[in-house]
Amino acid sequence: MDTLKYLQFYFVFDRILDGYDDIFEAIDGEILAKFDSLKDEFNFLHQEAKNFLIRLAKGDRKRFVASKYLSRSLSSVIINELVNKGFIIFERSKEIKPIKNRKEKLKKELRRYQIQDKIHFTKRFYRFWFRFIEPNLDLLYKNQKDDVLNEIKNKFDHYCSLEFELACINLLSKNLNIPKDEISSYWDKENEIDIYANYDGFVIVAEAKYKERKICKNILNLLIQKCEKSKINWDKIALFSKSGFSNELLGLKDNRVILFELDDFKDLYE
Repeated sequence: MDTLKYLQFYFVFDRILDGYDDIFEAIDGEILAKFDSLKDEFNFLHQEAKNFLIRLAKGDRKRFVASKYLSRSLSSVIINELVNKGFIIFERSKEIKPIKNRKEKLKKELRRYQIQDKIHFTKRFYRFWFRFIEPNLDLLYKNQKDDVLNEIKNKFDHYCSLEFELACINLLSKNLNIPKDEISSYWDKENEIDIYANYDGFVIVAEAKYKERKICKNILNLLIQKCEKSKINWDKIALFSKSGFSNELLGLKDNRVILFELDDFKDLYE
């Protein structure tokens, strides 16, 4: 099995499935054909919790964005329930709260701005289910399985982008011998950076691109600009690409920049 297929199986099933070489055949045979029994795993969740997970699977995972359709109190109850039942975990923000100077008023937008943690599903399969299956149960009960499979195919690369980013964190941890729990993403009011780690004062930032085109040097330049804007003093930059890199990047003579291609992910999950 080539590396891309290998990763895609983990992005959906958290493992390789015997008897399948194509991810969509596996989704069809092991999820769509068995959805009626698989849904029993989620039947104990009430509808508001399911709706929350559907929005989380489709959104940017920030805590308040995922719960903006609910009251703050109901949102907190649902989040606590899902944490206790092992469906979600938090990724804590590394943004530093602005220090209020008694003599100066914070700008209006900063007074309203709230630092938000992000929320992750504890299993990749949970995210896949609430991204594609739970919202389409009516279609599946109407035997319109092909319509659901077509939606999955059309939106699969977008779904895989986050999973690829998380796989990059695993690879970076393995490659640089940094504990995985020391690596996360970074976000603040102005910027989002895919991957960030400050381990014993050593700072590394990274971007991950699950695209059908090569990464060019402009991605590196944009990442450097983000760091400048967020006042991040980096020691190394890593770039991860599904489709390789431009000749300009490959010829870059800068040992502070590390490039990871798809073949580097081979046997990442053992």
